[in-house]
Amino acid sequence: MNTSQLLAVDLVLSILAAGAWVAAAWMTSAATTDRKQAPPHATDLALLLLSVAAAATVARYALLPALAAGSWWFASERITISLPLTAIPAAWAAMAGVPYLLRKRNTGSTTYGRAGWLRSREGVVLALVAAAAASVASLALSLVVGPFPAPWTVVVLLFLVGGTVVLARLSLREAGRPGRSSPGTVPRAHKRPTAAAAVAALMACTALGSGAFAWLGSRSADGAAIPAAVGHHGRPDRYVQAKPTQVTDLLGTVPADAVVRHYELTARVEQVTLPSGQRVEAWTFGSVPGPALEAQLGEVMEVELKNRDIAAGVTLHWHGYDVPNAMDGVAGATQDAVMPGHSMTYRFQAKQAGTYWYHTHQDSAEGVRKGLYGTFVVHDPATPRAGTDLVVAAHDLGGLGLLGSSDRISAHPATPGSAVRVRLVNTDSLPQRYWVDGAAFRVVAVDGMEVNQPGEVTGKLLRLGSGGRLDIDFTMPAAPVTVRSDSAAGAAVVIAPPGSAALAEASAAASSAAPDKAPAGIFATTPALDLLAYGKPVAGSGSAQPRVTREEVMVLDRQFRFVDGIPRFAFTVNGAAYPLVPSIDVSLGDTVKVTVVNRTAEPHPMHPHGHHVQVLSRNGVAPTGSPLLLDTVDVQPGEVWELLLHADNPGIWMDHCHNLDHAAEGMMMLLKYQGVSSPFMHGGHAHNRPE
Repeated sequence: MNTSQLLAVDLVLSILAAGAWVAAAWMTSAATTDRKQAPPHATDLALLLLSVAAAATVARYALLPALAAGSWWFASERITISLPLTAIPAAWAAMAGVPYLLRKRNTGSTTYGRAGWLRSREGVVLALVAAAAASVASLALSLVVGPFPAPWTVVVLLFLVGGTVVLARLSLREAGRPGRSSPGTVPRAHKRPTAAAAVAALMACTALGSGAFAWLGSRSADGAAIPAAVGHHGRPDRYVQAKPTQVTDLLGTVPADAVVRHYELTARVEQVTLPSGQRVEAWTFGSVPGPALEAQLGEVMEVELKNRDIAAGVTLHWHGYDVPNAMDGVAGATQDAVMPGHSMTYRFQAKQAGTYWYHTHQDSAEGVRKGLYGTFVVHDPATPRAGTDLVVAAHDLGGLGLLGSSDRISAHPATPGSAVRVRLVNTDSLPQRYWVDGAAFRVVAVDGMEVNQPGEVTGKLLRLGSGGRLDIDFTMPAAPVTVRSDSAAGAAVVIAPPGSAALAEASAAASSAAPDKAPAGIFATTPALDLLAYGKPVAGSGSAQPRVTREEVMVLDRQFRFVDGIPRFAFTVNGAAYPLVPSIDVSLGDTVKVTVVNRTAEPHPMHPHGHHVQVLSRNGVAPTGSPLLLDTVDVQPGEVWELLLHADNPGIWMDHCHNLDHAAEGMMMLLKYQGVSSPFMHGGHAHNRPE
């Protein structure tokens, strides 16, 4: 059983324990009332419920070693808070309740003498109420508090447990012991409801006050500019400049004599007709995908972005490309969103070859989904190009799966014996799997970075997380080669010899209304290639690991939080939702070890802008193949990845989940270099939404 499954079992046990303790308390109270009012077999039901509650609680404790073995962060609050919170009430309830109920069932007696208060009706019910309150609080810990509990949330939980017990105590005393009073005085029983009401009011005020505090906190960052980091964890640093550097000053250097590649992109709303005949309303840069941008190493990219009528605003972010910070295109961090009628020019030198893509980074959860994306390829003139070089962006547009610009077959000629390179780009928010049929292939690049000594692959799927890229190559055979994706059921890319019947058939089917179908079960039964064990290690690289100067932890979770003032079951980083997630502050030249822990039931493709990270391990196992440098790390449920980040690109950079719906619901944070600040803000007058 993997860690993700253990977490699911723990959640089920938490719910079962909480429900069983509450039901056991109610049934025990009912079983010990007047026999005429007690439900049939109430004592037996109470014993059964108490046994279930105790067993579920013990089972939760038994899971802790297995969870902690996966990572401390999978069990942190369960060990430090939940265990001590629930252990004593559960033990008291079990030790008091079982003998009491057995004695009542066998003899009908509930008397234990003067020393038997803890096993009297009042004591047993009170113990069960305490166990029920503690188990409910423990469940809340999993859904609300998280691995980094704020002190006030723990106080609230403890106060609510204590208040519940006090109320139960007052209620039991009132119900079971009529007040005694001297002549002329008000019976004490008449005063107890006032005390109980006061405790209930105090508990309600505490809970409401805590909620109001959390709501105000979620609104406090709206419209606030991003200040410069002044030192690790807020400590002064002697290298910080007296005057912070603005992100707008981080433009990089552009040689005066470099060749300039000039492009113009106009964002617009339009109706797109796909090859199948389906019409979809889309937001585009003129086509879906947008125009294919290309450059060679050393050339200068100059891209003018115009917004014709996208009311939410647009930007251009260069996914995976380590541009100067001012060119990163993140609304609210490196610029304001470009609103209708306005424009912005992005200019940077192409310094890294490979396959990348661009997309809006303003309200991108909606903008990218609707079509504001395109591909970007930089060629190395020193490397021979394949005879056939295809870029295939896989995307879901309005529920229609696309490979490139087609939701049906796209046909491409390639001479047998020639080299073919297919650049796969996942521009969607969900992971995709690809099947290459008709030829053995090699994975020659991952996220734009070349693989060392890639071997031939047959009989394996290629899994690609959101935002990621894989380049494959093969020698063209005499028969056609087909590339399919599980995200585009009716689409396929067919590469066939010129003049062949297969090419003619594929061309004829390109506009067919009938979808092309993948072989039955191919995606369900075929294993995926493990990139951590692919390729060959670089000679001597094992002993040349740089010295780590900082360590950071990113715990990815699902919790109840306010996001922009709206209550959500949010996606959080270290217990908070953006923009309240504490940033990672670094100095230029730092080497940072980042541990990423996924405590949710969904994959999170984490994308640090402006940097590639080196994979040190996954679930404690180091890569055995080619060194893996990624700009999008697809962290599966229950996984723990250790990554190495070299702080060599100054700025304020977003680091977020590239399932853009998760980012919109809080799973974002900033990587901030010391001495750098930003005049731009989340929300504010420009209505920046940087996800």
